[in-house]
Amino acid sequence: MSSEPHTFPIGARRPGRARHGAPQAPAPDETAPRPAGPDAGAGSPNFPLPPAGPPAPQPAAPETQERHALPEVRPAVRLPEAASATAQFIVEQVEPRYEQMRRWSSTMPHQALLQRAARRKRMTIKIISESNQLFFLSGVVVGGTDGVITSLVSHQARRLSRSKAMTKRYLQASEVPTPRGKAISPTEFSRAVKTMKSLGKRVAVKPSSGRIGKGITADITRESDLRAAWAKAMAARSATSDSRYLIVVEEHTPGLDVRAYVVGSQVVGAVARIPLYVIGDGVTSVGRLADEEIARRRANDYLRPRQPEVDDAFLAPAGITRSTVPPMGELVMLTQIADTTRGGGLAVDVLDSLADELKDLAVDGLQAIPGLGAAGVDLLVPDLESPEGAVVLDVNPYANIAQFHYPSYGEPRKVNDAVMEEILERASR
Repeated sequence: MSSEPHTFPIGARRPGRARHGAPQAPAPDETAPRPAGPDAGAGSPNFPLPPAGPPAPQPAAPETQERHALPEVRPAVRLPEAASATAQFIVEQVEPRYEQMRRWSSTMPHQALLQRAARRKRMTIKIISESNQLFFLSGVVVGGTDGVITSLVSHQARRLSRSKAMTKRYLQASEVPTPRGKAISPTEFSRAVKTMKSLGKRVAVKPSSGRIGKGITADITRESDLRAAWAKAMAARSATSDSRYLIVVEEHTPGLDVRAYVVGSQVVGAVARIPLYVIGDGVTSVGRLADEEIARRRANDYLRPRQPEVDDAFLAPAGITRSTVPPMGELVMLTQIADTTRGGGLAVDVLDSLADELKDLAVDGLQAIPGLGAAGVDLLVPDLESPEGAVVLDVNPYANIAQFHYPSYGEPRKVNDAVMEEILERASR
């Protein structure tokens, strides 16, 4: 039996709800004759039975329970004229496929995916330590891994990619479009205020070191918000032996968050990453809507462990609470960024719809870093079909390939095979 993961669409829905176009079961006809039961027969009475007694009393609902009935149809989103690229993508590409979310019954982590691809290429794997392994072909070493990093990443590339500030400088040196900004010492908040004003008073803040989307705040327009974002970035920064504590303040660039995975000179996977969101129905609270959405994802083996606890602290950056009731049709983003690690974000495959010029931009981003043969390249894209206004945010050789193999919507991509093919290609040179 094949060990490949199986997929099939999720049909889960809120209790009592139906989706657009879903057929409804007809109500039973109380006047129709009832079929005979298992005891009907020669000895069954042929006279009417007495009416049933009154139904048993039902327990009262708890006082804290929401007692209204949920709408029968998932509300259509009402977008404002100045809707973001992310909101438009959700309405056009995600909501029409709401019930087609993939349910992965079994998944593999990043390193196991690489090992599977190595075995498919008839490589022998030797484990050196918990995080290090070597790949052999015909008794010759052809590559290996150190944690999630493969031998396609040079020491120089690893070192500089740990710093977003240094990555930005390399991108700028290679004339790859990237947001303007500065890396500032945590003790120089006044300089951050000046930088915000010089960039047009609409900025994003993030730690120069650190991964998995922590400490990032986007679309900051006020000094008070900048101060809060500064503290958030400080708390999320990571210290390494070869990077200083710096915080990046850069111009806010609107667009859809797209991560492309580049191997050599080819984009082999691309996903749009969207934040956890709900759609208001005018009666249900954000907390209940979020709980129902997260419950829907429990059937997905990949998503299940990556869901957040949606409490008031989680919702605070969005300016809402669990008791907030959004109006009918309002699209509510519960987080500012699409955190697909533990923030409830979703990955949607967009490889086939990504413009060739945007793929070229991702390749340019990878090749701006010396000695880098494979990495995730993060883009902000106003339009998937055009490179206009698109920028490279980051180049990340630590990117997890699993989200390309197990997207919530769209086609899975075998990024692991492409990585191993590149390792073999380079070993043969």
